[in-house]
Amino acid sequence: NYEAKVLGQIEKSFLATKNYTRAYSVKSYYLITTHRPEEGLRAADAGLAIDANQPNLLSARGLAELFLGDFESGKADVTKAMLVSPRDPYIGVWRQILCWAEIGQRHFDAAIIECNKAIDAGAITFMPYVELAAAKAQKGDKDGASAALAKALSLNPKLSIKYLNALYFDLPPLTEGMRKAGLPEK
Repeated sequence: NYEAKVLGQIEKSFLATKNYTRAYSVKSYYLITTHRPEEGLRAADAGLAIDANQPNLLSARGLAELFLGDFESGKADVTKAMLVSPRDPYIGVWRQILCWAEIGQRHFDAAIIECNKAIDAGAITFMPYVELAAAKAQKGDKDGASAALAKALSLNPKLSIKYLNALYFDLPPLTEGMRKAGLPEK
């Protein structure tokens, strides 16, 4: 089983070096992306007990908090990761996480700013464009939403509401915005 292999390798790295915080980060992200944010949060917290300023653990903790609906704590942890490591190669991803948090709070102007910063920082996956499309659609900017959706679809042609909800979780303001932007259900 794939999951047993992944988690087994992570556990081996814990045994090999007791203070290897990267393993906690990997475990946390894995658990979050397999829809177990509570476990991902615990893994991030365990790593942060070793190094409270490890940026990947801070961002993992922030992402877990977003999945759990705690947008303010998630933003605080991701913002701290950016303060600890302002030139980090993951800064674009962290900005995209902040965009997601702003959408969750229905702060669409702030979301648009963070999405654009994520894209400018090199987050070139489909997700910042999805979030940008949703935020612009929620603001009533149909042309901007259409352009962002077109870019998201060029990066991921399988994109649909069903795909997003299976990949992440149903964040109503994001889903509503993507429907307004014209993303198909299936």
